[in-house]
Amino acid sequence: MSEQVGETLNSGFVAVVGRPNVGKSTLVNRLVGHKVSITSPRAQTTRSPVRGVRNGPGYQAVFIDTPGSQKPRDTLRSRMQEQVVDSLSGSDVVLFVLDASDMERGTVGRGDRYVAEMVKGSSTPVVACINKVDLLGKDEEALPVVRSVSDLGEWEDVFLLSATEGTNAGPLMEVVTGLLPEGPQYFPEGMTTDYPESLILAEFVREKALAALREEVPHAIAVEIDEVERKDSVTVVYALIHVERTSQRMIVLGKNGQTIKRIGTEARKDVERLLGTRIYLDLNVKVTPGWRSDRKFLERLGL
Repeated sequence: MSEQVGETLNSGFVAVVGRPNVGKSTLVNRLVGHKVSITSPRAQTTRSPVRGVRNGPGYQAVFIDTPGSQKPRDTLRSRMQEQVVDSLSGSDVVLFVLDASDMERGTVGRGDRYVAEMVKGSSTPVVACINKVDLLGKDEEALPVVRSVSDLGEWEDVFLLSATEGTNAGPLMEVVTGLLPEGPQYFPEGMTTDYPESLILAEFVREKALAALREEVPHAIAVEIDEVERKDSVTVVYALIHVERTSQRMIVLGKNGQTIKRIGTEARKDVERLLGTRIYLDLNVKVTPGWRSDRKFLERLGL
């Protein structure tokens, strides 16, 4: 897309919010058309806002994938919630995402009500997005869900979606672009995210770690890129996986180093696609006690 003289451009920021694990990252990736956010079935996968850019005829939509909204219980989650609030205050449109498969007989849980009250507090137009409808057994099961979500607030629209399958993603995009105000082209054509390269690389490694590890470890993991060394034929990425306890370090390493080797092999594929070059990924595991409550450490990770 290139802005022509006299052309009206609709542009702005679209905050995608919801409680943890409702499919916000998958929806952002679907709407942007590229993978900009990591995904995982585990809650709290997204820890900091990730912006993905979609250009089209007469519009530029900048989607902000926010952390799962919840009541803070530690420094990490407090910072995550602050980022959600900041993203809402700077957005032009809000997508309020809910998980249809969690609403038995249309019952809306406390977590969704908490987010609904938060987004209703702003003057920004809100579109309710009922995601994961592909997991509902019958079409009739969607009707009470739609009624309950509609009763939560005065939404601009209510959509039944499957971010995984792409159901109704096109019509949702039409509504979003129609709600965007006239504005400038914030990012150049061809740019799909403004997330720093080092943070993207760290997130790719963390995504594969989440997939490989047991239930008690994932939330205690942080990934930090120590250095990226570009050589003629290969790019060497040095990454540290931080955990909080020695026992967690042993789990990440796995027997004879098999688990960390699997994490590195899977992450390398995504990193090579991102950088367009052959990659050597050097992974090490470090015990960093209490990192989730260390503000300076969290800032170093971009959180």
